[in-house]
Amino acid sequence: MAVLGVPAIAPIGKQLSIATAQPPSHTEPIAIEWLKFQVPSDQHAQFIEQDAAIWTPVLASYPGFQHKEIWTNPDQPNELVIVIHWASFEQWQAIPQSVLDNTTQRFHEAMGAEYPPESTGFRLAWSSEQG
Repeated sequence: MAVLGVPAIAPIGKQLSIATAQPPSHTEPIAIEWLKFQVPSDQHAQFIEQDAAIWTPVLASYPGFQHKEIWTNPDQPNELVIVIHWASFEQWQAIPQSVLDNTTQRFHEAMGAEYPPESTGFRLAWSSEQG
C-alpha cells in the first residue's frame, strides 16, 4: 500500500509487485453528509433525543442510508457534528426538498428554536478498507 505517494514493494516469486493507493472501484462512491451545529451544551441531550426521534427515521426510510453518528467537540463545548453515511451521493441527494423542509420544521418546533447547520458533503476518495 502506498504511503504519502511512496509505493510499497512486495516480492512475489521472482517478480516484484508494486502496490499503489487507488481510489475505490465503486460505480457510485459512498457519500458522507457532515452537519455542524452550534448548540448550547446544556441542550445537547434534548437535541440528540429529538434528532433521533425526528430526523433519523425519516433519513433511514430512504435507500442508501447506512448509519448516523453525532459527535461532540471537546474543544468547542457548544458544537455538535452529525455524520451520516450514505451508499451514494445520488441517493442522499434524491430525498425530496419538501421532505427535508417538513422535517426541519418539525425538528425546530420540537426544540423550540432553530439550529441552522453548516452543511458539507464528502465523496469517498480512498479507503484502507478497499484493499
